[in-house]
Amino acid sequence: MSQSPKYMPGSVDPATYRKALGSFVTGVTVVTTLVGEAPVGTTVSAFSALSLSPPLILVSLARKSETLAHIKRTGFFAVNILSDRQSEIATRFATNAGAGKFDGIVYEHGQNGAPVFSEAGATIECDLEDSFSGGDHEILIGLVRNATIEGSHPPLVYFRGKFEEIAGALPGI
Repeated sequence: MSQSPKYMPGSVDPATYRKALGSFVTGVTVVTTLVGEAPVGTTVSAFSALSLSPPLILVSLARKSETLAHIKRTGFFAVNILSDRQSEIATRFATNAGAGKFDGIVYEHGQNGAPVFSEAGATIECDLEDSFSGGDHEILIGLVRNATIEGSHPPLVYFRGKFEEIAGALPGI
């Protein structure tokens, strides 16, 4: 897919654009899949529900992401929605540390085989339904096959370049 004809290079300052996007509070996830016996994954904040019927979600991964390439080969993935106790995991999976990312992480293989973190707030397991070009990213549509909710910890959120706590702002937490 080519860029929109309305796009004109230099029409928005990249630093201002990035700062504006950082003003939007996002949840933090780690998207995982399995390549043979090797788990792979990456931190993703561009995650959203898409449809209830059928149950669809979307995630956006950088085109250069190794995890993206593996998901497109395997055809399945899991979205681990992180709790506020998992900021170290989010940071670790945001780097290019290779297979070492999973060292010391407690996980199981979900129903589709993708790594599911034991202490994640929730997990959503998907088959890859479709993918679309989105600039320097690719938008993946996942058909949800399984969802689980674990624990009662507040979610990990990201705002203006850092992790924030929202526990006091949520009723019942």
